[in-house]
Amino acid sequence: MGAADILRGQLQRALVGARWLVDGLTDDEYFWEPAPGCWSVRPKASGARGYGIGEWVCEDGWPPPDPVPLTTIAWRVTHLAAWTDIYREWTFGEARPRLADVDVPGTAQAGVAWLLRSQDEFTAEVERLTDADIAELRPAHFGPDMSIEWLVSAIAREHIHHAAEIGVLRDVKSGHGRLQPPPFLE
Repeated sequence: MGAADILRGQLQRALVGARWLVDGLTDDEYFWEPAPGCWSVRPKASGARGYGIGEWVCEDGWPPPDPVPLTTIAWRVTHLAAWTDIYREWTFGEARPRLADVDVPGTAQAGVAWLLRSQDEFTAEVERLTDADIAELRPAHFGPDMSIEWLVSAIAREHIHHAAEIGVLRDVKSGHGRLQPPPFLE
């Protein structure tokens, strides 16, 4: 097994775990605010500040406020989908998208569909990689050139991090843990 195979396996396990944690997500869970002042996905008409070209925005700000607000599941799903698309384009494509250019969906179903599509398209690019490819440097959206391995690993880490948060928020919202164990890969 080569380095590219190991990288693909790590990414696949991270994405499968994230998919399990958003399966069956409802709008009630998606928009639930576990504390006052959360960042979320909101109608643009509400005056919320953030990114998004359509009717909805994902609240955000740079530099972030201190303290950084707690975020909803909607924010986390949107964050994962948007950054997966941006990393894919910067790592494997020629387009240079920005957060300001994304169309933020306004339902759990549409947000999860975007996340799954972004994962599928990212995975398709990673499937083509060879061991030699993963050492190549590519421009990163945040500045310096980084190896493809680093950029792909960053997406895996983001999915593990935010999917775990989504799972905890769903458990807290429901008042109990999930009975079903997460999926295991062969």
